Amino acid sequence: MFASKLAHAHRRVVGLMVALTVFLSPLLSAANGSVRAAPAYTEVGGPIISDATWTLANSPYIVVANVEVWQGVTLTIQPGVVVKFNKDKLLQVNGTLIARGNVANPITFTSNQASSTKGDWKNIKFTDSSTDATFDGAVNYIGGSILEYCMVEYGGNGVGGAVQTDQASPLIDHCTIRDNLSSGIHAAGTSCTPIVIRNNIVSGNWAHYGGGIYASNSTVMGNSISRNSAGEIGGGIYASDSTVTSNIVSGNGIAGAWSYEASGLGGGIYASNSTVTGNVVRGNGVTASSLHVYTFGGGIYASTSTVMSNIVSGNSLTATGGAIYAAGGGIYAVTSTVMSNTVSGNSTNHGGGGIAADSCAVAGNTISGNSARDGGGISAGSSAVISNTVVANTATDQGSGVYFSGSDDFLYNTVVGNTAISPAAIIGGVAIEGAPQFHHNNLYGNANYDVVVLSSQDISGTHNYWGTVATVDILAHVYDWYDNSARGRLLFIPYIQDPDPNAPAPPPQKLRANFTGGSASLSWDAIPSTTTGYGYKVYYDSDASGPPYHGTGATQGDSPVDVGNATQFTLSGLGGGGVYIAVTAYDTQGRESWYSNEVSRWRTYLPAVLKR
Repeated sequence: MFASKLAHAHRRVVGLMVALTVFLSPLLSAANGSVRAAPAYTEVGGPIISDATWTLANSPYIVVANVEVWQGVTLTIQPGVVVKFNKDKLLQVNGTLIARGNVANPITFTSNQASSTKGDWKNIKFTDSSTDATFDGAVNYIGGSILEYCMVEYGGNGVGGAVQTDQASPLIDHCTIRDNLSSGIHAAGTSCTPIVIRNNIVSGNWAHYGGGIYASNSTVMGNSISRNSAGEIGGGIYASDSTVTSNIVSGNGIAGAWSYEASGLGGGIYASNSTVTGNVVRGNGVTASSLHVYTFGGGIYASTSTVMSNIVSGNSLTATGGAIYAAGGGIYAVTSTVMSNTVSGNSTNHGGGGIAADSCAVAGNTISGNSARDGGGISAGSSAVISNTVVANTATDQGSGVYFSGSDDFLYNTVVGNTAISPAAIIGGVAIEGAPQFHHNNLYGNANYDVVVLSSQDISGTHNYWGTVATVDILAHVYDWYDNSARGRLLFIPYIQDPDPNAPAPPPQKLRANFTGGSASLSWDAIPSTTTGYGYKVYYDSDASGPPYHGTGATQGDSPVDVGNATQFTLSGLGGGGVYIAVTAYDTQGRESWYSNEVSRWRTYLPAVLKR
């Protein structure tokens, strides 16, 4: 009896899964009697109980019923194969899937609907019994389940991810995963066998958490993640217990009018217990328009994580309505380390245009050109802020450079050239609410004060550099008890005579230019110092605004041009196109500052004037 049932099951499998090529009946043209052969395809569905190969010769494959690769069985898909799924169908891998396309012949997993839309089919799912990918010592693939040079599109209906793993670790490499109604990749590995997700293009996907990639116990490396969105957390990437490194994360977001006490966290990246390093995170955002919504981290939200050596630019956090908690246009971090990042051009209408930090270490970052209500560059509470460059940020309420609360250390920072959007407001480059140790900082050129004391207690603020050696001038740039007796004193005496050599070198201020023909006559303010000599470098470029500046062809040489201790210089041989110029300073130790403000010449077209 058992043998009979097994034979019947085998016949059913053969009928569904063997390469059964179906030809549509030839069509006879009533007009001329000609015969037109319809294209071939292969229908598949049901269990695969022995090793099988889907070949290019029998492509496309139409999934008419859910396909299940049994444990211990391998399904191999050849390069160039197209797999089309009927409505709500899926491919589940309990064994091994080897789908290795190549650049010229990718494998495609797509919808079988006449007009394809997100969510037409379900997904490719790897269960916990599937065979994990294995690697050699150089992390080269040597065996196990793999998706390589594949396209996965229009899936995700009612599932966690278009590609989904459940305590499984396939390799996902050089794939394009786009336009799915779920996370493009929903990866749940294990601490013993993290999933490797590398070199993929993930775009146009939507999920509640992790619009592009949801990663738990994963390595997310070298991917381009763009135009994804999330309903609540992680517009581009949601990462838990994972490493997120060397990705480009751009144009992702979280937007909505949520219900009471919802969250919008991490327009680009949400990270928990993770390492986020070496990524470019730009143009992401969180937008909220509801009561009691918690919105944090337009670019990156980090909890108990390390955020290091990232470029975070042009991200935004916008929250409107009543009783909304919001912070961190570029980065929001809680109980984390935020170190050596370049954070520029981010914005929020709440706190921390560049970085908002709660119980963190914020060290060695360059924070420039950000804007916020409070803390244009940094808003930090119960956090140590050490050795950062904070320049050219703006705020409307408190702390154009930094809003600092608590009693942690504020040491060896350079806070220069930050401005108040409202000239009449009492706004300092640093606004202090608390009693920190406030020493060895370079503080000058901020408007309309360098430091504003908000709290009632006195603050130890000795051994800082103020851009001057005149006590009366320093006092004029500090707003404290001497201006309002309800506030504490900043005890700034003794102060130092030159910029602190252990703080970042201050950048030049007020770069000016006069463009004539192919030349730019430049001038800038010298670094104020009584004894320390500073040199300067002129950087230029012609293809785009902002660093890095890799210009070539000027008479004086390629960018940068070292001009010694001069504060006036003519750069010639620039041609007639657009050009962008900035200046840095370097000290006697050879340490170089961040860039000055940028000056530019626009390429002229007739009849309009356009930026190149």
